[in-house]
Amino acid sequence: MPEFDKQKFKDYWRRTEVIRQYQRILYTFGDTELPYVFAAEHGRFRDRTIVRKGVVLVQKPHILLPRYYSGPEFKEGFEHARAIPPEAAYLFRAMGLPYSHLTNKPVAKEQIEYGGLQDVLDRLNRELEDQENAETGLIKGLLDGADISLMRYSVGLVIKSAPENVKEFFEHLRRQRGEPIRPDEKITDDDIRRLFE
Repeated sequence: MPEFDKQKFKDYWRRTEVIRQYQRILYTFGDTELPYVFAAEHGRFRDRTIVRKGVVLVQKPHILLPRYYSGPEFKEGFEHARAIPPEAAYLFRAMGLPYSHLTNKPVAKEQIEYGGLQDVLDRLNRELEDQENAETGLIKGLLDGADISLMRYSVGLVIKSAPENVKEFFEHLRRQRGEPIRPDEKITDDDIRRLFE
């Protein structure tokens, strides 16, 4: 892969800003849908903003990792997934993130909104707040790297959810074996490390 692609990927990743994010933990034993609104400056007109709406589907996390594990696997709708720098893939492995497939599906046609990017973001944020919408993410990025911004958003939620997913997984295993779980019992860092070795 050319160095240019890796650098461009890093630039799109860095210039992503998550304004609002999904407020819950990703499901441990089922798929999670992450609705989003992505906004970027129009390529030619400063007084216009491009808005895309869609859903990232995060497949049920696999806590026990396959041998070929290299982090979350980005499928359909993530055309720049092959440009993920090797150091990022290594970091995903080192963190022991649960393995799952992520798919990006647009749910509406791309829209052009009149107004500068910040004005449109402020309006969208107010609308989501007024609706008390705790599920829809609001992401700012560059138009050509929209899928990279969605990768960053999704990975952030996977990282945030991983400790709770692991805890629920252990509790589920113990319930299946009929072992009682005490209210004061905690999952230790050693337990988590052993799970991902």
